[in-house]
Amino acid sequence: MTGLRPTGFRLTLLAALVAVAGASALAASASGAPARAVGLAALAGLGAALLGRGWLSRLLAEPVLALRRFADAQRAGRLEARLPGTWIGEFRPVANALNEMADTLESRLRSSDARRSRLEAVIEAMEEAVLVVDADERVVLANPRLRELFASPSAAAPPEGRSLLEEIRHAEVVDTLRAALRKGETQLREAAVGTTAERRVRFQVAPFAQPDGSTGAVAVFHDVTDLRRVESIRRDFVANASHELKTPLTSIRGYAERLADMTLPDHAVSAVDAIVVNARRLQTLVEDLLELSQIESGSVPLRPEPVDLAELARRLIRDLEPRLRAGELTLAVETPTDARVWADRRAVEQVLGNLLDNAIKYTPSGGRIAVSVEPGLGRRLRVSVTDTGIGIPRKDLPRIFERFYRVDPGRSRALGGTGLGLTIVKHLVQAMGGQLGVESGVESGVESHSGPGTRFWVDLPRPEGPFGQLGG
Repeated sequence: MTGLRPTGFRLTLLAALVAVAGASALAASASGAPARAVGLAALAGLGAALLGRGWLSRLLAEPVLALRRFADAQRAGRLEARLPGTWIGEFRPVANALNEMADTLESRLRSSDARRSRLEAVIEAMEEAVLVVDADERVVLANPRLRELFASPSAAAPPEGRSLLEEIRHAEVVDTLRAALRKGETQLREAAVGTTAERRVRFQVAPFAQPDGSTGAVAVFHDVTDLRRVESIRRDFVANASHELKTPLTSIRGYAERLADMTLPDHAVSAVDAIVVNARRLQTLVEDLLELSQIESGSVPLRPEPVDLAELARRLIRDLEPRLRAGELTLAVETPTDARVWADRRAVEQVLGNLLDNAIKYTPSGGRIAVSVEPGLGRRLRVSVTDTGIGIPRKDLPRIFERFYRVDPGRSRALGGTGLGLTIVKHLVQAMGGQLGVESGVESGVESHSGPGTRFWVDLPRPEGPFGQLGG
């Protein structure tokens, strides 16, 4: 009996009492004792068994009932409930294990609640509007800024659980959220919202995986109304200033060129030449500013048509032949049989012209320039202009399409650059539904003895592709 635990010992003792009572009854019967004695012995045994059963039932029922109360308390969220640690026998390690589990669960839930409270406080205080929906397009979270931005009908009631269409009554926003849920890809858009005054919002929708395996989406909205208003004021100012400067600059240049044709004293010749050169440079800058302003405002409509890139490139090269000979440069064109794109002919000509002009300016004597057309992504063609020139430092590549940004300001001005050519290229390509990029050095794949080389590429839709309007 020494190896038995207390509860096991009680069960063994009970079985022994029953066995003794039964054995006494059998012994009395076998020895010829009177029937009354046998009955008394049997009755005593039965009584002992019943008493033992009741005692055992109470012994087992108490822990079972306590376990049930413990489970009910945990399920109801009363995480402080614990099992008594005074149990003996096999129930003590069970109680200890369940209490430890409850301690861990309570700690984790309290930590999770604290993190959630902090996150909710941050989202509530954000200047940006935030919306989270599940796979069924039900609102999981919407901060006050969102309800203010979209004049949500749920401003006085919790938005959680409402349908997306109830919370957001804006077709473009709803379509973008649905596209993110359907495709599982991040979407970036800008749209006008509001009922009284037009407001511009730029928003990004990102899908995420939910615990049940479905896909939800989170959208963050940035109010860019003031930014767009400032940009509009800037465009108007640049356009008006450029227009006002154009007439007097033309007059200054004309009179300076007339003076240059006259017989002047030696000390005046250099002054007049300087006036002519700088008047031409300033006039070019003003014309570029005026053109860029018109492109950004969308006031120049595009006329889409099939444009043969090979034919256009060869014509531009014929026009640039004198400059190529002067710089001792070679230029080759590699195009497929069908090199047509769906674009505005004048815009494509200006894009290729600017890229070729840059390549000629920044490629030393004896260098090579190549124009190639190859299949792009999807229904697009990619036209590339590659040179063996001085290249562009890696740190400058992300900013190369910014207005007035120059890698080498002194060299750019000496070569007659305004710092707006690549910016105009970017806006024209985007207006035609295309994409562009730049690579330099090792990335461009150019093998050159004169410099690291640069490659500009432009992707344009084929004739079956989509087409927008300039600035749209």
